[in-house]
Parts: sequence; C-alpha cells; structure tokens
Amino acid sequence: MDLVALEIFRTVAHEGSVTRAAERLGRAQSNVTTRVQQLEEQLGTALFLREGRRMVLTPAGATLQGYAERLLALAEEARQALHPGTPAGHLRIGAMESTAAARLPAPLAQLHARWPALVLELRTAPSRQLVEQVLAHELDCALVAWPPPGLDEEAPVQRTPVWTESLLLGLPASHPPVETPADLRVHTLAAFAHGCTYRRIGEDWMR
Repeated sequence: MDLVALEIFRTVAHEGSVTRAAERLGRAQSNVTTRVQQLEEQLGTALFLREGRRMVLTPAGATLQGYAERLLALAEEARQALHPGTPAGHLRIGAMESTAAARLPAPLAQLHARWPALVLELRTAPSRQLVEQVLAHELDCALVAWPPPGLDEEAPVQRTPVWTESLLLGLPASHPPVETPADLRVHTLAAFAHGCTYRRIGEDWMR
C-alpha cells in the first residue's frame, strides 16, 4: 500500500464518487478507477460497492479508511518534522458554516499568501461532527462552538479559545420584548442540524 493509493482511496471514500474524486485530485477518472482496483487486488477484498456512479464503502473499506487516515496523517507529520520552517502538504480545516463565512476568508487568504505550497481544504459541519472528524483523523483541526452536544469537557482534543461570542434571539418585529423564555410567543426555532452547539443552547433555553 503506497501513500498515493491510500490518498486516492480516501478521496473516493470521502466523495462517494470516482468522478468527483478525480476532479479533486486532478487525475483522470480511469487512473483513479485503476488505482482503486489495484488496491483491492493487493488486499484481496472489495473496498467499495458500486451503485451506478456511486461508490459506497464495504465493511472492509470502512476498516481501511480509519487506517488510511492515520497513515496519511503520520506521513504528513513526518514531512513537516523534516522541514519545520516550510509548511507544505495538505491542511484539512473544519468549521461551522457561520464561522467559515464570517471569520475565515481573511485568515485563510493570509495563510495562503504566506505559505503558497500549503494546500488548504475546508469542510463545514456542525460542531459535534467536526470534533468526531478530528478524532477520526479526517481533519487536522476544527473551529467549533464548545462544548459540542454529546461531547463532554473531557473529550480527548486539545482546545484553544479563539473567539467569545454572544448569541442573539431573532424574533418578528411585532413580538413583545423578551427577557425570559416565558415571554416567548413563538415556539419554533430555526437552527442547524443536530450536533450544532447553538441549536442545543437555544433548545435548552426554550425548555
């Protein structure tokens, strides 16, 4: 198993499509398909179920995915250790959608200008899913609202506070002033999916 084959496998697994994986990797579709088939032959097991153009991991593929993430992360760590003053390779950053839109454009542009050899990859998701992806070595770091729902303060991740934010309650202009949850005249909350810290705080407050 060479690192290139593992990178191709990981990308196909993440995208669920040879076409999208080829676009992301800058490779021909035939090359991606061949490398996946060669990896399956080498390991003696099917890694994907082919459902039309959709690629779904088999149980064996799901097992390999965890090892691939760790092996590729370790290889990247080794490269950085040999050249600590010149960041290169891939930096996989996770962020909440609101953070990615409002906070990250300028810092990421500055980072790219300073270290052009560093390839930045940004994924968005609710806080809990982002932390789970960091723990699974699918992301190198993530900007989240802490603590994410379902994860306690002792979750095994290194944390650094970056911003302190205040949540605001948006209501119709005709709504009477609100000082406590008992003052609410509406009982529907517009929020992101489960796993969003802001949603959990809003739901807890409304209860």
